[in-house]
Amino acid sequence: MMILNVNEIILKEILPTKSFFFNMTEKIRIVFSFFYLTISILLLTTMNSFLFIFAMIMFGAGLYFTIFRWVLRYFDLKNDCYLITNQRIIIVERSSKDIWKYKKLEEIEQVNVELNSRFFGNIIFGEPENIFGKNDEPFSLFKRRGMNFNEDKYVFLSVEHIDEIIPLFEELGLKVNKTFY
Repeated sequence: MMILNVNEIILKEILPTKSFFFNMTEKIRIVFSFFYLTISILLLTTMNSFLFIFAMIMFGAGLYFTIFRWVLRYFDLKNDCYLITNQRIIIVERSSKDIWKYKKLEEIEQVNVELNSRFFGNIIFGEPENIFGKNDEPFSLFKRRGMNFNEDKYVFLSVEHIDEIIPLFEELGLKVNKTFY
């Protein structure tokens, strides 16, 4: 059951569209995922037992990044609802009305909107994840430099009519950065 704070008013309810918006970062990740999957398949063809175990782990990770991540994201889109209130942004599970993620408006330094010419895209609350990460971020295989597969933590995915939502963020005093793809 969704419980709002005292004096909290829902300003906008958004139902995500069941399709994906691919920004340049996602396109690069997809290409790299297929490369990762290809390398793991090549390693699987060798019969060295150590390489086979390592290749199976790589193959599983490659399948996840290439295909299964999108399947999970589709089910999230199907089950989520986004709310903008006068105090916070909220991601709610549609069927149970449970709040599973929220961020207070005073914690949001910037809103990054990635959209296409039909005003369809993603709304990221905070700085978007960089494809190659930052220099101070650790990576799984190397200390520095590598591909970053981290998802943005607070994001409204696959939103239509973003042009109608941007004025609401500006009224709430949030800085909005727009990127067209």
